[in-house]
Amino acid sequence: MSSETLITLANFAAGGFLIFLAITITRDNFVNRINRATGAMLFFAGLGPVFLALGSIITTGPDADPDFNRRALYQVHTLWEMFFPTLLIFAWLFPVDRMREFRSTRLRTLIFVPQAMHLIIMLFFGDINKLMEMVKLDPTREGFTTIVLSPFSYLFTSVLQMVNVIRSYEQVIFDSINLLYVVAAIYFMETGHRFLKEPRLVSQTRIVLWSLRLGLGFFLAATLSHLFFDRYVPAQFNSAILVIGLVLAAGVLAFAIIRYQFLDVQLIFRQSFIYTLASALLVGGYIVIGVKSQTMLVPLFGDRAQVISYVFLALILLLFQPIASWVDNVIRSMFMRTRSDYRNVIERFSRQVISMFDPRQLRQTIDETLKTALLVENVYFILYDDSIGEYAILPSEDNANRVVIQREDLMLRGINLLDAPTHFGSLSQYETDSQLADFLKERKVKLILPMKDAKHLLGFLALTNKAAGYRYSSEDFNLLGVLSNQMVSALTNARLYVESLERMRLQEEVTMARQIQLDLLPASPPQLECSIIHAQSIPSRTVGGDFYDFIPIKGDTRWGMVIADASGKGMPAALMIAQIQAMIRSEINNGNPIPMMLKNVNKQVALSTSSEKYVTLFYGELDTTCGTFTYANAGHNYPILVRKDGGMELLQTGGPIVGAFPFLEFTSASVPLKEGDLLFFFTDGLSEAMDADGVEYGEERIRNFVRDNRHHEPSKLVEMLMSDVRAFDPSSPPQDDTTIIALKMRANGAIANVQ
Repeated sequence: MSSETLITLANFAAGGFLIFLAITITRDNFVNRINRATGAMLFFAGLGPVFLALGSIITTGPDADPDFNRRALYQVHTLWEMFFPTLLIFAWLFPVDRMREFRSTRLRTLIFVPQAMHLIIMLFFGDINKLMEMVKLDPTREGFTTIVLSPFSYLFTSVLQMVNVIRSYEQVIFDSINLLYVVAAIYFMETGHRFLKEPRLVSQTRIVLWSLRLGLGFFLAATLSHLFFDRYVPAQFNSAILVIGLVLAAGVLAFAIIRYQFLDVQLIFRQSFIYTLASALLVGGYIVIGVKSQTMLVPLFGDRAQVISYVFLALILLLFQPIASWVDNVIRSMFMRTRSDYRNVIERFSRQVISMFDPRQLRQTIDETLKTALLVENVYFILYDDSIGEYAILPSEDNANRVVIQREDLMLRGINLLDAPTHFGSLSQYETDSQLADFLKERKVKLILPMKDAKHLLGFLALTNKAAGYRYSSEDFNLLGVLSNQMVSALTNARLYVESLERMRLQEEVTMARQIQLDLLPASPPQLECSIIHAQSIPSRTVGGDFYDFIPIKGDTRWGMVIADASGKGMPAALMIAQIQAMIRSEINNGNPIPMMLKNVNKQVALSTSSEKYVTLFYGELDTTCGTFTYANAGHNYPILVRKDGGMELLQTGGPIVGAFPFLEFTSASVPLKEGDLLFFFTDGLSEAMDADGVEYGEERIRNFVRDNRHHEPSKLVEMLMSDVRAFDPSSPPQDDTTIIALKMRANGAIANVQ
């Protein structure tokens, strides 16, 4: 087989493969511009080697037409130069779509003018001298007609002379123009490659660029060789270079389509393409074996070689299907096991999110998956915010602030009705006066991906166009539907995890606050020789609002005693109590009398808190040298003074509650305490204990109980009273904070000896 025949066959094979690939890509997704541009580019590129092969067949052999190269039919091969403007269009679309910036789409058709002119010149101006003779006027003739036609004859003659000059140098002129197209295309693709961020698109572009570099590099070598070394380099060499460049470029491009999903073609196309390629390779190998087997077997088997070759062919035909399946699997495993296959995407996403509880990290993973697997340009998260009870658009690259969506937003209601990925354009009936619709339209959102659990819409994703002009296919919708279900599970797990962390944090804070509050209470009542004191406080929650304290007064033999109850419960009441304790201790250190002390405390509390925050407080000072008890009652339950003989007094003197109004006056009073007298302080948690019928224990019952049991020690008295209260109200913990202080003057007359 001669080299010319090999080159002819190679041209047919390369051109046919390119045209087949162009038709298949365009037919698979004609709507996509990048598919159309790539198909057109490959189609015109395939015409070149096909025309070369046809020209070689016609101009060689015994029946060859030696003048075929000058015929108009042969000049049709110039049509393949349309490859260059389509290459430029492809570079404007991939990897960055610059076509959107064109205000007038008709202007881009001007890039076809040079190649169209070349085709017209080669088709219709093959014999310019003949044309010039046709428009030339007879100089011997005169008359009106000659005068009128003379300017047109001169014009046409000038045009034909110019065309003749162009045709004389058409190879140099149009090869140079084509080179400019190639340089411009490489420039646009190289600069566009630098703007890419998605890994998958970067891989696609890198492979496609290598394909074009190979093809264009061989084209440049052949063109430059033809322009400058035409005398020294045979035409077959240039043809061989072009064929090698086309085969390599087409092979790398096919690799990019199959392995890196370059172009929006269906998975089934890539699978069938691999199957076709594997079958073609196998069948080709069998044909070669069948043709050559008899020749190879003759030296071994002589005349029996023909029979042996038939047996051999039958044997390999039996093995055709197993070998075909094995070759198909091998090639499929080499090309199809990409990270971008949807099955792999789902498996990888599931593995990533199953143990992911950080909402921010989860959103980042979703964002990366959609951008790398589907090449989505931008993803916007709109999720339900539990803290405000509304949906909110989360910050993104082009939206720095969180935007809360009104519950009445019509578009939000429309999205709430969705159960599957839906084109945003199909929700146009919900755009009226919708802030959300305006936001999504401004960001050029194309797809809405709702995320619903069994009952509620957790939120949705708003997806913009895909990069490089790809469209959302049916496979994309199926993938998004599966991912949506996994996102719902992951988001629910993340929310529950965050809530559990928040509960743990709050519990830790409450425990710490409880410990701080316990540290504020006295570890034990003071041990006085004149009296016996017992105190206890039972909060209804971990942190209570009751408070009591015993404060030694510096430089004196007096002890300050305070019992208080803050409005409300929990942390706010505890913080208020801590504030008041600090104020009282400060006032005692300043040596202010009791009315002035309460006045100052009330003013500070009223000015630093809201009016609904207040404290009932009782403060008294026991003079251990004489037994005098001086006190002021600021709206607290009246403490009970039970005399030794059973007489009973209520300590009422003082003023209103602390913290309600800033400017209040308080008064104080003194009562003498004698041996056997009992002082009983309590908070309303004791008196308001309630039985199953809603009846309160009551202060009257407390007074009677204390009076009837006044002869007991304070601790015993408190224990008996609490037992009686628990029998009345068995709820545990108690419904309200309960604090009790019992002080009983000793019966041995030791007052004068107290420090």
